[in-house]
Amino acid sequence: MPLCGFNEQMLEGLRQFHLGLVEHGILERSERKGQTVAETVERELQDMEAFREGLPEMTDPLARDLIKALINYSDAFYRIVDGREIEDYHGTLEAIGRLYFEMDRKYYSELEGKPDRMGQLVRYLNEVNDGVKR
Repeated sequence: MPLCGFNEQMLEGLRQFHLGLVEHGILERSERKGQTVAETVERELQDMEAFREGLPEMTDPLARDLIKALINYSDAFYRIVDGREIEDYHGTLEAIGRLYFEMDRKYYSELEGKPDRMGQLVRYLNEVNDGVKR
């Protein structure tokens, strides 16, 4: 990543996080509550929005920023999953992993230190993002 560089451990950690969001946060919760996947995802998205709205009450700004980032990340992930067939969640995880891998590879192998490197990176990601978008 253009912030610190991804390594296999980081990518695997994100993969495990994504698996937990799908398998525990959506599939198990849907089954346990007798809800459809769509109902569970919608409820999660609503809860995250309510939580996000309450965050200004947190007094520690760094903790608030961490939690807000986690909410925003999880929210985006759920919206990606919601736009696909839930049975293909492994394909979704692979697509996200490829996008992150390509972001890291392109930045560190071709763009680091160049003028307009972030603009070039964004344009490249628009080109290679075939599996994450809905």
